[in-house]
Amino acid sequence: MSSYVDSVLAEGERVVYRASVSHWRFFLSYLAGGLFLLTALVLGAGMGAGEHPNGSLAMVAIPLAIGLILIFSAVIRRQTMELVLTNRRIITKRGLVSRNTVEMNLNKIESLHVNQGLTGRILNYGDVTVVGTGASLEPMRGITNPLELRKKLGTVAEVAVAKRSP
Repeated sequence: MSSYVDSVLAEGERVVYRASVSHWRFFLSYLAGGLFLLTALVLGAGMGAGEHPNGSLAMVAIPLAIGLILIFSAVIRRQTMELVLTNRRIITKRGLVSRNTVEMNLNKIESLHVNQGLTGRILNYGDVTVVGTGASLEPMRGITNPLELRKKLGTVAEVAVAKRSP
């Protein structure tokens, strides 16, 4: 299955940089899901050892289902976010069933803001906001290696300016 960005590229347009969302962005979902799975495992082991002779399957099934849903939804949210820099524009896409997309031509981009806290600097992720003439894109949170995106945008912008100058 091809990505949304690959399906909307114009003729002659090519991807310069494809950013990804860090797994650290979903750490709390993974942690909570893992704790629910661990709870289900402990309850299931306890039921098997005869500690809960009157225990029901629901005592194991409910935390198991909650844990799987938390982890699966985090993975789906991560996989359905795209932030792509092409030689002509920057494209963001969120969502699987309902889709939210924003595209901004490179000549309309004024700046790219990167916000990284201490943890983000250590683990190399941060929030990226593209500011354009008249509007800005909603921040993309938890982007892996945001400074590389900024560097690539600067390089592409320089090439675009050089092409426009006689």
